Amino acid sequence: MATDQLHRFYQQAGHWAEQARQAGWLSEADVENIKSVEARTPAELFDGGTQRPLVVAFFGGTGVGKSSLLNRLAGQAVARTGVERPTSREVTIYVHKTVQIQHLPEEFPVDKVKIALHQDQGNHDILWIDMPDIDSVDTRNKQLVLEWLPHIDVLIYVVSPERYRDDRGWRMLREHGHHHAWLFVINQWDKGQEPQREDFTRLLNEAGFSDPIVLCTDSREQEHTADDFGKLAHTIRSLANTHTIQELEARGISRRIQDLRHSLARATEQLGREDSFATLRQQWQAIWEATATELEQGLAWKTGAMAESFASRDTGLSALFKKPPKEQPAGEPVTDTGGIWDNWAQTRLNDALDNLIVEADALGIPTAPLRPELPEIRKNAGEWIENHLQRSLRSALQKPGTALQRFIYRSTGVLATILPLAALSWVGYRVFVGYYQSAAAPEQYLGINFTTHSILLVVTAWLLPWIAHRKLKPSLQKTALRGLQNGLGNGLEEIGQQTQRIIGRLHQQQQDFRQRSEQILNQLAGEEDTRQQPGNETLKRMLAT
Repeated sequence: MATDQLHRFYQQAGHWAEQARQAGWLSEADVENIKSVEARTPAELFDGGTQRPLVVAFFGGTGVGKSSLLNRLAGQAVARTGVERPTSREVTIYVHKTVQIQHLPEEFPVDKVKIALHQDQGNHDILWIDMPDIDSVDTRNKQLVLEWLPHIDVLIYVVSPERYRDDRGWRMLREHGHHHAWLFVINQWDKGQEPQREDFTRLLNEAGFSDPIVLCTDSREQEHTADDFGKLAHTIRSLANTHTIQELEARGISRRIQDLRHSLARATEQLGREDSFATLRQQWQAIWEATATELEQGLAWKTGAMAESFASRDTGLSALFKKPPKEQPAGEPVTDTGGIWDNWAQTRLNDALDNLIVEADALGIPTAPLRPELPEIRKNAGEWIENHLQRSLRSALQKPGTALQRFIYRSTGVLATILPLAALSWVGYRVFVGYYQSAAAPEQYLGINFTTHSILLVVTAWLLPWIAHRKLKPSLQKTALRGLQNGLGNGLEEIGQQTQRIIGRLHQQQQDFRQRSEQILNQLAGEEDTRQQPGNETLKRMLAT
């Protein structure tokens, strides 16, 4: 049934909105806007298996004669009037005895409902209701009116010549009554004049009724002038047929579906534009690049001091990253996570993340889902920096200098060993040959010059490679500095990437909520009745455009 389908849509939209609220995408007000969409219908008062009557209600302010009209219609005093009830505080139902109200809502106060049964066949298919005064200062009366309003097919708005411009009740009904058909009655017409009817009709034109049905009735109990009461009864009875009731029911459901669709669409807009996260990614990239540059420059003196301290071997690797003792307030994340990442650096990070929130808000992205994700970045940034510093420093010390420096350094080390050996070998060879030759010719003995040259050769072959090897040794300070700089850069890059992952995760979450919402919206659009006007000319005049 259409009513069951409406309730399914209502539940789907409410469930979606509640999940979006819990995730921070919607506010309580956004959820309430969806849940406040009226899903109740007049058909819910009756057993769905039987033909229900047309539900007609008299609405109006205090003293306009609503109860008198119902009594006149019934031909008996079914509703209290006059001094006995100057302000209506109950609902009076006038219904044929064969009609059963099967499903009176639980929230309705039963003690505020009076049911008068009749046997008039002319009103067999009509359930008449006399409602409390809608301009009452008693908020319970207003609430009672609003509780009944969704179960009404036709609203008969009753005014008096003196009070037809008193629009307090009219505004309340207009906020909640666009699902209904309307008839307008100026009661106590024996005290009214034609210009008042014309003025009232003009006001209704401005309110959206192009050709409203405005009827004038006499309030006197005994003597009635030629008024429109008979036309009022005839108009209502002409609508009390299966086709018109079904048409009103279908139109009411269509309007409710339309209201739900509009409320859901407005809530979906609160998720932010679909392309806003791409812009947010770019803006965060710019924010973090500027912040990282500032951090690298601001921490350069600390990395230099650490590298110098390490090179002098006054401190070891573990001492470089030892956290200084510090009093930390309860519940506050540790910000001094090492000798390099200090409170100043943490403050620069916090400023960047705060700027991210500001940019998200400027793009129309709800910040509630983003804010709970950022403390993870604030808390872990120091640890990420420290890990990258240690990892990069160890890696740098394992391979000091550049690849060319290491090759030349190793080469000079090898030469410092090979060249002296080669020189000694040559000297030894020359000594052996000289000794051999001296046996045959004494003049071949090696002299002082040979000895001097040999010593110089050996010393030179050893000293020059040794000096070059010492001089070409990669600087431990420069190596440590390079490792610290690379580690700091890698740590800052990880902070930026982790934040980008959060943005991406939220973007995916936004897309999921938007996709689910669009599925419901498409279903609602398929069920919504796009007909603007009914075929019944009388009913057409009773509907606001």
